[in-house]
Formats: sequence, structure tokens, C-alpha cells
Amino acid sequence: MDRNKLTIILVSYFSFNHLKRILKDLKKYQILIIENSRDKLVQKYFCKKKNIKVIFPKKNLGYGEGNNLGIALAKTDYCLILNPDTSFKEKNIQSLLYYAKKIKNFGILFPRLKNNASKEFFKKKKLDFVKVNYKCIGQNLASGCCMLISKEKLKKKKLIFDNNIFLYQEETDLIKNCNQRKIDTFLLKYSEVIHFGSKSIEKGKVSEFEIFRNWHWMWSSFYFYKKHFGFNYALTKCLKKIVTFFLKKEIFFLLKNPRYKIYEARFNGLWSSIQNKPSDYRINF
Repeated sequence: MDRNKLTIILVSYFSFNHLKRILKDLKKYQILIIENSRDKLVQKYFCKKKNIKVIFPKKNLGYGEGNNLGIALAKTDYCLILNPDTSFKEKNIQSLLYYAKKIKNFGILFPRLKNNASKEFFKKKKLDFVKVNYKCIGQNLASGCCMLISKEKLKKKKLIFDNNIFLYQEETDLIKNCNQRKIDTFLLKYSEVIHFGSKSIEKGKVSEFEIFRNWHWMWSSFYFYKKHFGFNYALTKCLKKIVTFFLKKEIFFLLKNPRYKIYEARFNGLWSSIQNKPSDYRINF
């Protein structure tokens, strides 16, 4: 595949240092940065680059809706969704483009996560690429941090990221929809990505971000199960967690251990999702 048919989309929120690092190696490609903050550093530095276009939405769209905006604006056949907190070099993109040419009629291609789990997985399979379903995300094999999307394939089936999900489970939900509509998704052996995880936000905001992160993880988990398997299944899946979170919150609070805030956030996120409330918890930076 010609690299001119590819647009790299990065959804960012105060991730200037990560963007600067990762884009240093990707000068040959068209880049779209969806900056969900009003970070002046991003505007000042990247708007001068010929191959980079920076979009500042009117509000923080979150990960899924931010990528939907990028995909809609991209004029190429393929979009590479890439998180700022990753390491994905030129050689990995070349390998990805090789697979895109080799595999016919794919919807999404996933480079494997660079870890022992994915290494062992391909040792057993003895294949260069494998068709996967939504469960591969939970097995530490693939991640929404890096995925090549065929715009044509997804557009035909009217598939996009679910805008109701602000953070987490977006890729799991999208793959599940692809599986249901017979759009093939593949995991690749010789294209790999390093995901640092939870580092898109710069240092100094970690504790506040942890609360935010845990709230959204539980909200999105319940929402995903309810959407695809029904309310009763989702409730059964998460009922034990509600009790556990509540008890741990109380114990850590009595011990004056600040970890009670984590369990409080998990409980609140899950309870909010159970009540069918929107994923609207935000923090200000």
C-alpha cells in the first residue's frame, strides 16, 4: 500500500511531549492531531509542520469521538489510530502497510503488543497473522492504542466508535460490532507496538487522573456488557464488584488510606452506568 493512502490520527489531551517524541519518526506521513485540550504548546509547535494538521474541538470529545472526527476529516483510504503514549517506529508502519496489501478485505489490522503473551500466542499459531474477535483485547494481545482501519469497509456498515463511551472499551466495542457484521479483524505477528499505558497525561496529575481513569473504566465496562449482552448479564458480571468496591472504600477510609478514593471512583462509575447516566465525569487540568 502506498503511504499516501494513509493518515495517522492521534487523539491527545495535554500530551505534547509524547506527541513530539513519537512524531519525530513519522515525517513521511499525513498526520491529524485531535487535541482535546487548549494546549498552546501543541498549537505553537505542530501547526508549523507541513505534514501535520491540528484540530481543536470545541469541547473534550474523549477518545472514541475524537477518533471519529479524525476519520471523518481524513481524505485517505486508511487511517492509523495511534495513541500518543506508544512507541511505533517507521519499520513497524512499513510492516503494517505490507500486511494491508497482503490481507484482502480487512476491516481492522492490529499490530501485536510487544510482550511475552503475544510472542507465545504466535509461537503456538505458527502463522504471520490471525483473525481475532473482541476478546483479544482482554488477553494482552492487541490494543486500541494502535489499529489500522479501512475507511471503506467500516463506512459501508456505518461503523464508528460509540460516542457514548468517553474513555475505555472503545476498541472492544468496535471489534465486537465488526465481528457481528462479518467484517474481519486481524492480529499481526511482525508489526508490533509498545504501549506505555496511562501516560498520555503528563506527570504531576497522576493521582487525580487515577480517580478519573478508574471511574471511566467501570462505567464503560458495564455499558459494554449491557449493550452487547443485556442488562441482566452486565449486572451479574459486575454485582460482586459493587460490594467489593464499597467495602474496600469503607475500610481504606477508616484506615485514613487515600486509596479509598480509587474504590470510591470505581463504585461511583459503575453505579452511574447501572443507572443509565451518561459518561460525563471530567477533571480540569
